Amino acid sequence: MPGHANRGQSMPVSENSVITIDCHYLRPKHSAAYLLVEDGQALFIENSTVHAVPLLLEALEQAGLRRDQVRYAIITHLHLDHAGGTSALVRECPNATVLAHPRATRHLVDPERLIAGVKAVYGDEEFERLYAPILPIDERRVRAMADSETLAFGQRTLTFLHTLGHAKHHMCIHDSGSNSVFTGDSFGIYYLAERRSERPFLLCSSAPTDFDPEQARASVRRIMATGAQRLYPTHFGALDDVAGAGEVLLEAIDRVDGVLTRAIASDLTGDTLLRFCEDGVREAQDALVASCGAQFDEEERQILDEEAHINAQGLAFAAEKRMAEQAG
Repeated sequence: MPGHANRGQSMPVSENSVITIDCHYLRPKHSAAYLLVEDGQALFIENSTVHAVPLLLEALEQAGLRRDQVRYAIITHLHLDHAGGTSALVRECPNATVLAHPRATRHLVDPERLIAGVKAVYGDEEFERLYAPILPIDERRVRAMADSETLAFGQRTLTFLHTLGHAKHHMCIHDSGSNSVFTGDSFGIYYLAERRSERPFLLCSSAPTDFDPEQARASVRRIMATGAQRLYPTHFGALDDVAGAGEVLLEAIDRVDGVLTRAIASDLTGDTLLRFCEDGVREAQDALVASCGAQFDEEERQILDEEAHINAQGLAFAAEKRMAEQAG
């Protein structure tokens, strides 16, 4: 199972009272969960997949806490590399309340439509291999967080920000204790961060099915407006150059938006449209690599190619939706 073969090879990293956990989803340093410990309580932000739950619990134990001291299990959105492990995690942490965007909570309580949607996009086999099982969570243990709502956690204040553009049920969390924002996918994909680059290198995530470039830009600017000194994208790890990264990400969104505009104008459909979008995303990525002065080896180029395919799927979906709206 993903993650299990790598257990014990990388220890959680603690920075400014935030513990970063490598969930080993698909590969090392691709997907993170975060653990905060305060006044004898703990919370997780992002719960990854069911296969990562042992890694989260191991990090909790290494921090010197018991499972019954976990107060919250927070998800930024329902995509299963962020939320798939939630039901398994709260079964192990009896006092944990799940915090999520209001549009996400009903799918945690009754995940049938969520599971069906994932299977429709990625297939039954991939769902079973990467994410199953996903079980219902007692509604008494799930809480919706309103936009700008705050929550005290020990001496910290958590502020929940609805940040759309990647998903219609996405939120970020500002933590006063570390003056950081946990950005989910609203601040792009940063998991190639260790490569040599003149500027921070981030990709815009347009994965299926809710990509909206205007909302994505607004979310980036809202995150930057918090004044956070550090960001924690789920993919992957701490990001310190907030201003520089924001500039690159807005450029990345503009480039992907250009692909979407051309796709809508093309009147293509089906696999032909998908190939058109994939070619456009690869071209946009190459331009961004050049703009950032980034250097990647062959394996990392393969990762970029895989990311292009996923992002093209989202753009093709968005283009077909816009074309249908224009025709109707």
